[in-house]
Amino acid sequence: MFPLLLAALAVAPPPSAPELEALVERVESHYASVAGFEADFTQRYERRLLRRVVEETGKVAVKKPGRMRWEYLSPEEKLFVTDGSKSYFYLPEENQVLVSHQPEGAMGMEEGSPFELLAGKSRLGDSFAFFASDSEPTEGGVMLKLLPLRTHEEFEEVELEVSPDTGRVLRLVLLDFQRNRTEFVFSDVRENVDLPETLFRFSVPAGAEVVVQSGSGAVP
Repeated sequence: MFPLLLAALAVAPPPSAPELEALVERVESHYASVAGFEADFTQRYERRLLRRVVEETGKVAVKKPGRMRWEYLSPEEKLFVTDGSKSYFYLPEENQVLVSHQPEGAMGMEEGSPFELLAGKSRLGDSFAFFASDSEPTEGGVMLKLLPLRTHEEFEEVELEVSPDTGRVLRLVLLDFQRNRTEFVFSDVRENVDLPETLFRFSVPAGAEVVVQSGSGAVP
């Protein structure tokens, strides 16, 4: 019992202010050097009041500047694609396509979101104040707490778990004003791979209903 207690207490302390600044710079430098990447992802959405968690898995591809493809494979197939100027969110089971003239809008990834860092469109310091987080890491990294510099509809707070050695984002958590929680965990990350432009183009399937969104939508 005693050794287990010691192990539990041996969690690395949160970084000091200089260490925190150096870590953020490492994250920004890492994504400045990555032209694109692909990875597997697990998304978990937790509604606090209902105590209900929805888990989805799929593959993501990101290419500068601002192009993203999120392909949901389980439990329901869905596809989100942005070419950097317009976005599409295709729901095959509903035979519906949500179209937004905001590049991240159809999936709630609005301007100033942490996804812009991954897509090479901004640096963390452009949109967030950053602090050490009290949350426990789950992927072997170090936690950062980010507070947006302006009000956002889709999130109030962001947590990043990042590799202290490389600056790579291992896990991303969005918390909204009702403390609902959306988590993305990235695995099998492959960086600076050759991603064809066709991945980030979308043609509306014949017969699909098209819904044009005037603003940002909610993360599914």
